[in-house]
Amino acid sequence: MIKINMIYTPIDTKTILMLLWAAGFLLLLIIPNSYSASLEGNVTRIADGDTITIRDANNQKQKIRLMGIDTPELDQPFGLEARDFLVGLIFSQFIIADCPKKDRYKRWICKVWFVDIEVNKLLVREGWAWWYRAYQQEQLPDDRRAYEKAEVLAKQDRVGVWADDSSIPPWEWRRQKRERQKSK
Repeated sequence: MIKINMIYTPIDTKTILMLLWAAGFLLLLIIPNSYSASLEGNVTRIADGDTITIRDANNQKQKIRLMGIDTPELDQPFGLEARDFLVGLIFSQFIIADCPKKDRYKRWICKVWFVDIEVNKLLVREGWAWWYRAYQQEQLPDDRRAYEKAEVLAKQDRVGVWADDSSIPPWEWRRQKRERQKSK
């Protein structure tokens, strides 16, 4: 018979907190990656230039916010044109979406393809969307470079929102609108 002597040493509070922090950090790395989806279906609604709804193979509605871009608000100059461009491109069409997460409004955040066209990047290239730099850390490096290049080309060609030197990015438009409402 083998006898094993075990010595128990108390763990201090600092060590326990560090272990809990490390475990929490690992969960944060694992959980977002497990909460992703590949969606496909027909586009049934286009709310604005960067928000669509599809009906998937299970006949479920899935609301999608296009990742990495921001289009003008509907009450903003070029907002209706951005939406109409998207309507003409994908309404009633079959799309495929790669969706790494959901936003606070429970919409999937997705990169969307129609046939072999990456819709998000096309909106930037055609001048109907800004590359949303505030969220660039959520994009792959190749996507960041591609969206930046698409925006540079749209600016050079003065297409869409870039045809007007006074165009305001949507995040600025929303901020100004909030400030106006607060001052009332």
